[in-house]
Amino acid sequence: MDPYLLRRRKEELSFLIVRFLRAFDLFEGIYRDFREVAAGGQGFGGSGLFQRVKDLEEKLVFEIKEKAHFLFRSPSAAGAPFGSSARGPHDYEELERLLLLGQGEAGRAEPREVLAELRRSLVDRSIDSNIGTGFHLFMILRESLYQLEVYSPRYGAELEQAERIGYLARRIGFELNEEEAHELEHIRQVVKHGQGVAAYARELAERALERCRSLFRETAELLRHLIEEAGGNEVLVLNLLRERAVLERVYGEGAAERILAHMFRKTEEPGASGLDKALDFAKRNCGNIEALGG
Repeated sequence: MDPYLLRRRKEELSFLIVRFLRAFDLFEGIYRDFREVAAGGQGFGGSGLFQRVKDLEEKLVFEIKEKAHFLFRSPSAAGAPFGSSARGPHDYEELERLLLLGQGEAGRAEPREVLAELRRSLVDRSIDSNIGTGFHLFMILRESLYQLEVYSPRYGAELEQAERIGYLARRIGFELNEEEAHELEHIRQVVKHGQGVAAYARELAERALERCRSLFRETAELLRHLIEEAGGNEVLVLNLLRERAVLERVYGEGAAERILAHMFRKTEEPGASGLDKALDFAKRNCGNIEALGG
């Protein structure tokens, strides 16, 4: 592969992973606060959730989708170290042929390689599919939250005002003429229709929120496969070292060490721990390491 394209793919994979981890971390805060507001029963007006989802979509989620398209859908993806999108049914046929040859232990290397490439191809497609689906679900969540934060409170207030006008007219003996009564009833009907739409938006928001969370979790595990096989990607190693705190929040306490140790499990890097090996690798292969310490 062209050295420039290989370097760019290393960078794009690194940026996708880091942005995904940050987005996952921020989304968990949105999820927690959505559940808290919903449990409070006071509605979503003034919750600020719409703006947070909007910012997350525009600043991170859109970029993640674009980088996934470059890595897994562009023509350069086929045959790349982390983009085996050319793999397909013909490779299963090739694997079957190799297995039927039965060449003993000496002939097992090629089937193992085909199996590994098929797995990588499947992981690539799954990541791309999850990210694409998640992006569109985020748009649904964003619009649903706008309805809940902005329109739903207005509908409630407008219905209350319409009912109050009718009550006051009856109380003071003011008789609405036919046109006025028609307008007031039309207001009631439109507001009630809007409330129905808001109720549906609440259902959509619930469903989109839960599905987004599932996709974040599933994609995080899929990306872990790519991370742990990318020990030679100095850009990724450097960024993971810088984002150790986010790694821990997404994958759990001690995850940074476990992931880095797996990345360098087959190398001769000096150091007793995965962190030591990653730091040594970064210091020898990257230029900007001042913020890493050690």
